[in-house]
Amino acid sequence: MWIPLLVVVVIGSLLHFTEAQHPCDSITGNYETWLTSAQRVDVVVVGGGASGLSAAKVLLKDSTADVVVLEAQDYLGGRVKTHRQGDILVEDGAEWINGGVANRLFGLAKRLNALTNPIPASAYDWRARTWDGTVADARGYDAAARLFEKCEEPGIQVNYYTTGYGKCYIDRFDKVYKNSRAVAREKAGWYHYLHMWVNKDVGCTDWMEQSARDADRFTDWGYDRWNQWKDGYDTVITHITKSVPDNKIRTSTPVCKILWDQPGGEDVVLVVTQGGDAYLASHVIFTASIGHLKDRHTHLFEPQLPQSYRDAMNGIELGIANKVQLGWSYPWWGPDPLNLHIIFPKMELPPQKSWLYGLMEILTIHQQPNMLQGFIPGDYGIALENLPEATVKEHIVQHLKDVTGQNVPEPTFFRRSRWMANPWTRGSYNSFVTVEGDMAGLRNRNPLTRPLVNSNQKKMLYWAGEHLSNTRYGTVDGAMDTGETQAYRLIDANPKYWK
Repeated sequence: MWIPLLVVVVIGSLLHFTEAQHPCDSITGNYETWLTSAQRVDVVVVGGGASGLSAAKVLLKDSTADVVVLEAQDYLGGRVKTHRQGDILVEDGAEWINGGVANRLFGLAKRLNALTNPIPASAYDWRARTWDGTVADARGYDAAARLFEKCEEPGIQVNYYTTGYGKCYIDRFDKVYKNSRAVAREKAGWYHYLHMWVNKDVGCTDWMEQSARDADRFTDWGYDRWNQWKDGYDTVITHITKSVPDNKIRTSTPVCKILWDQPGGEDVVLVVTQGGDAYLASHVIFTASIGHLKDRHTHLFEPQLPQSYRDAMNGIELGIANKVQLGWSYPWWGPDPLNLHIIFPKMELPPQKSWLYGLMEILTIHQQPNMLQGFIPGDYGIALENLPEATVKEHIVQHLKDVTGQNVPEPTFFRRSRWMANPWTRGSYNSFVTVEGDMAGLRNRNPLTRPLVNSNQKKMLYWAGEHLSNTRYGTVDGAMDTGETQAYRLIDANPKYWK
């Protein structure tokens, strides 16, 4: 990764979170007290995101199972999180319906009359600038865009299966940039720009982290940032939740213990929440993020997950891409939506501002003409989380002044996401099989989809979530598919639930 040592040292120090007590560390009680007070239920769904709610919807519609959904946070949706403040609507997480008509969510949004009116790319005020405000050569952007498209073509990544996804970009950049005849002094800046573009798309710290094989398996239906939910992405969560009665859902109810192989031979799972409530279930569908699973599995499961499962789990990471959002009473940049691209021909920012190296694009938020938003991936996104909010706001406002050369008023709205600090997510997107995971034999995510069986060889614990989709990981539609698939899998394996 092309970053000076000083910057690496600073970011490295910022990455180390102060270890606060996890909410589940306060749990009280013991096995006997939990078992005595446990409520009997057929299926506990852990997680009220798109996957968990989709699983519950199937179980309630197509089986006779008694179901309860336990969600740790105070809202449903997981990494679908719409924030509303007066007339302002922004998304902390999922934002676009990528792929248009190929995406099941596009058809759903259309049926619900919930799609925004698309704004073509030509309507944007497109600018390319260096970090200090110099107009950058747009041919550098064209070279980066061509290479981004090239490395996404079918059959290209197969040449890199023994290495990382980013090798395609590394191998081809010099030739593509030279052929573009872009300014030589900007070459390093556009290389870094492309690196951040790929990292933002994956959520990784470095484009060599993701297995090229895993990247090649993803079904890309096209990048269409113009299709959005006009009343917020949580429209889809509201739609799914209509099929799940309120009395089947518990929010602000973190699951802290899952005892999945009971002593004495009874085929039940004891699920215990932070508040000490317990459920004795015939089955569990676990849908929390792979970030949370990796962070808490040793505390969460009794007995410990099988070694084979842990080995497979260790081959997957959950990426991070945070957002910074700012709003004003008027669009100070001009009347048209802004699409601002930023390059760093030299890495000359003060160390504390090094998180800004991850910010390669700032654009107007769709339907919010007075607001701007930027993505910050990987280590830069984590460094952003560790700074005080006032400092982040000060940094980004000054950065906008430097880059645009315009007078930037004090924003009336400011928000930044902190997905890595969230103990129930520990990341945002995408999940990806690492190069090390692939080298260890994890060719796909299938080993993580197999139900866990207890000592009686009964399937007790099922798994769902976007990280289990081989072809649509990191997407809401992928999460929904896995939830539905695992719910049907559970029903098929248990005739007592058949209607």
